[in-house]
Amino acid sequence: MGSLLFLVYINYLPKIINKTSSPIIFAVNTSILFAPSDLIDFNKNTHIVFATLNKWFRANQLSLNFSKTNYVHFTTKRNMSVNLKIGFYNDLITNSFYTKFVGMAIDNTLSWNNHIDLLMKKLSTACYIIRNAKTYTSALSLKMIYHAFFHSALSYGIIFWGNSSHSSTNFSMQKKAFRITEGCDNRDSYRNVFKKLQILLLTSQYMLHFFTVCSSKQKPLLNKH
Repeated sequence: MGSLLFLVYINYLPKIINKTSSPIIFAVNTSILFAPSDLIDFNKNTHIVFATLNKWFRANQLSLNFSKTNYVHFTTKRNMSVNLKIGFYNDLITNSFYTKFVGMAIDNTLSWNNHIDLLMKKLSTACYIIRNAKTYTSALSLKMIYHAFFHSALSYGIIFWGNSSHSSTNFSMQKKAFRITEGCDNRDSYRNVFKKLQILLLTSQYMLHFFTVCSSKQKPLLNKH
């Protein structure tokens, strides 16, 4: 009941700051998005939002933990990040170059390099599990293990990071998983392996997710008679 009561308790928070920002609440994590046209509006909006937040916290006997709160200034690679001072009174929020949001590591240039590096560790662990399980499981069970540990991690959020140039490292790890599953040598072609296993490659998975999302957003046409 503790988690449920907390969600009910904080559910009203977005309504008090949604005029100047876009608040997002997921479980116990709260994110506030700003899309200002210039830095002047940004500083003005952040001060308004944090003043409103602190007032709401005091009224509900809560406090903002500044040690666990940070901000990310999203910008292009060509533009230099600006040193902003965001906080309330003498408490300032630290700047971070990336943050975790719903299992995704998002950096300030949306290059997805941090997320892909973290994903590589999960995929490496999955390959280790597949290699150890190969000695005492059948081919069908091994394929189930691949989907449970490797495919689930590889496909999560692929619509966002799948087109990144850095994702080629994940593709190399997928080929390694294929060869471990079939007991192939590194010099053997992986194409015959994935056809035999009937598993989509990384690029094909990205294209499938991409077209699925695009098709779901298309509105059906009404026939006029």
